Amino acid sequence: MNMKHNNSYDDFSENPLAPLFYQYIDILKSRCFLKEAEDLEKIAQQHYLPENRNIITKIAIEMQKAAVSNEVNKFEQLLKCL
Repeated sequence: MNMKHNNSYDDFSENPLAPLFYQYIDILKSRCFLKEAEDLEKIAQQHYLPENRNIITKIAIEMQKAAVSNEVNKFEQLLKCL
């Protein structure tokens, strides 16, 4: 793993939150939210910025909540939370 001194990741794909974040991007793309997905991909490229870390963390938390939820339409639930 390639980490800097301050525990941030050089490459976002190494970040433990990356799989959930990219799963959300895939969901957006599958629902034709292409611009939103593109914007989030740009956020991932600059994941080290504090405002982007907050967005990434919030999406990952909501994805975890949706994954353990008994709701039929988890995507709709997730959109309401964000």
